[in-house]
Amino acid sequence: MIIPKKIKIKKTTDNRGSFLKIISFKQKKKIFKDQILEVNISINKKKGTIRGLHYQSRFKEKKIVYCLKGKIIDYCINLKNNKKYKFFLDEKDNYFLFVPKDYAHGFQTLENNTVLIYLHSNIYSKKYEKSINPLSKKINIKWPIKKHIISKKDKNS
Repeated sequence: MIIPKKIKIKKTTDNRGSFLKIISFKQKKKIFKDQILEVNISINKKKGTIRGLHYQSRFKEKKIVYCLKGKIIDYCINLKNNKKYKFFLDEKDNYFLFVPKDYAHGFQTLENNTVLIYLHSNIYSKKYEKSINPLSKKINIKWPIKKHIISKKDKNS
């Protein structure tokens, strides 16, 4: 069974700054295998913002999530057995998160002005977009910041 996991990114640093290779063709063959069909950026102004838990019901997708700025707590939920996986991503830690197919995914920002980049193996389809309410007692996620910001859509899913 394929599970979500954090994967170390190679970082090169010199007097100019640093260079990070998020994914190479060699890594892609091992981890992602599918084509990258969509790239998205999530800009989150306030600490405590919750986005998710999202998934596509028909056009299942894999995701690579990287924190460009700020810090998040991230949850992946296996849609087959409801097992939860928790991760922290931080602009300083040089890791990305691999989210396999058949997982709902969501996060909460732990700092203001947090920015994430997503690489998707499939194209977003509004028709097949599904959500799990991230505040549901059934999934029982203990979000660290109690004063949260969440969309009506996510809260009512």
